[in-house]
This record gives sequence, C-alpha cells and structure tokens, in this order.
Amino acid sequence: MPNGTVLAQAPSTPSHNGEGQVATVKLAKLVTYEINIRSFHPAKNFGLLGFYYEGDARHFSLKPSGLSGVPGTQVTSRIWHKFFVKTSTNEVLDTQTESNDSGRIGGDHTHYDGALKPKGGSWPSVKTEKGAVTTIWVDGGYAGENHAFPLSAMAKKLIGMTFVPSLDVSYNITMTIDRVAKHIDIVTYITGDGFPNCEAFISDPSGKAVFLGVHVRKGAPITSLPGDKKYPMIASAIRLEIDDEGNFKGTLGNELRRRKLNKERLEMRPLQEWNDFFLKLDPSEGRSGILMEPMPDAQSEPSLK
Repeated sequence: MPNGTVLAQAPSTPSHNGEGQVATVKLAKLVTYEINIRSFHPAKNFGLLGFYYEGDARHFSLKPSGLSGVPGTQVTSRIWHKFFVKTSTNEVLDTQTESNDSGRIGGDHTHYDGALKPKGGSWPSVKTEKGAVTTIWVDGGYAGENHAFPLSAMAKKLIGMTFVPSLDVSYNITMTIDRVAKHIDIVTYITGDGFPNCEAFISDPSGKAVFLGVHVRKGAPITSLPGDKKYPMIASAIRLEIDDEGNFKGTLGNELRRRKLNKERLEMRPLQEWNDFFLKLDPSEGRSGILMEPMPDAQSEPSLK
C-alpha cells in the first residue's frame, strides 16, 4: 500500500452476485491529541476572602501553559494539567501537573517544585472496538494547595501536609473516532470544588485547539475548597470533523444544543464560532462584587484576548 496508508475494502454488492465494484475507503489516521485542563482565577487577586493573593488576570484562553518565567509561557493558572492521548495505542503520555508561582503583589512569591507541586494523573480504559471506530475513555484528576499562605510551604515539606485546603478537579473524557466518516466525538464531564474558574481544551497534531468547556467559579476559597466536593463544572458533547491526517477540519457539532432545540440532525457549524463564544465570555459573569475581586485592567486585558 502506498506510504503505508491503511486502506479498508468492502464490496459494494454481495460478492456472490458477481456484480458491482470493490469500493476503496481511506481511513483517517489514528494520531496523538493534547488535552489541557486548567484552574485559574481571572482577577488580579483573590479579593477579601482570598486574602488578596494574586490571581491570573486573564480571560478564558487557548494559549499554552508553562512554568513561571519560562519562555513560551503565555498564560498562568493556579493549577495546569495536560497530557497526550495516543489513539493508535490507547496510551496517555507525558502528563504534566504544575502550579504557576503565587504570592501577593510586590511581595515574595512561592515556586511550586518538589513537595509543593500539585498532584495529577490520568489513565485510559481499553478500546471498545478495533478498526474503523475506536473509543477511548480517559479518567483522571489533579489537586494542589496554595503554599503562598504563611507556614503552608514549611508544613508541607516537613510533614507532607498543610492546613490550606486543596483545590480538587476530576474528569471523565470519552473519545470516539470514526475513521471512515472522519469525525471524532468527545464527551467531557469535569467536577471539582467549583473554585476557581476552570477551562478544558483539546489540540490536534497541527496545533489547532478547541474548547471542551469552561466553568465560572462559585463561592470563595475558604468556603469552596475544603473537601473534594465533586461539584459539576463542565459538561459537553461535541463532534469534530477530521481530515485524513486526523487534524480538525474546522467544523463542530454541539450535541447538547441539538438536544435542547430538539433537532433531528446534528448541525455542523464553524469551529471558530464555538471557540469565540468562550474567548469572549465574561469569566466572572453572574458573580456579585461583594467578594471584591477586581478584573484585569485596560492595559493587561487586550494582550489576553
């Protein structure tokens, strides 16, 4: 077969009839996708009930995460978690879970390495089918504490725990890849403490990113973080058309929207239209000002869009 391309053949009519022609179907490649799930605070600081520790001063974003001060880091998060799903072998690869530096404006900052690093992991299930249709489940989560709070870092290093409550997030992601029809269906369900904001997105091998969903925080650190609450934060079911190389073609269908409107068929719309909705969304929409959480100022906001 040319270039090692996997081909599937099926008779157009029953072979015993001796009629018709053999139809050749080129299957889309099984490739590796990157998934990011991030917890961040969109304000410049956490406000009164968050003791005014620094936030991330940004909106929802598809820009890459990275360690504080490292070239290429375009946005920060309280915890960022990413991994790669190799669909050809049903493997989860190169999982990273990190926290960007935190502290008070103008004060000392805590760097999250060693014992202070957040914890995270994911694991896939077996494929349900082989061949033209492949389904993979990925379950996982992450957790970490704000060690910028006085004595928290010392306690964590000395005894392995801290009095600061943990930020907890869990996720269930199902990916079904139809290599003949050339689309990928992704069902995402993310739960957690409900604070702070959360965003999730998937990227194809070409680097094109698509939101899986977002969540606007509820409550405040001292009321929301204690315990692992499993509060529903993100739920989505989307279809992405893919090309022969497994990259997103630029159209997306929203299954939850189809059900809400009671439409018979899934409507495929421009992928950018979907992404733009989240990029332009107010990351504090529906929250009152009583928690005194300032939003990004006019100077910092344009660079974050």
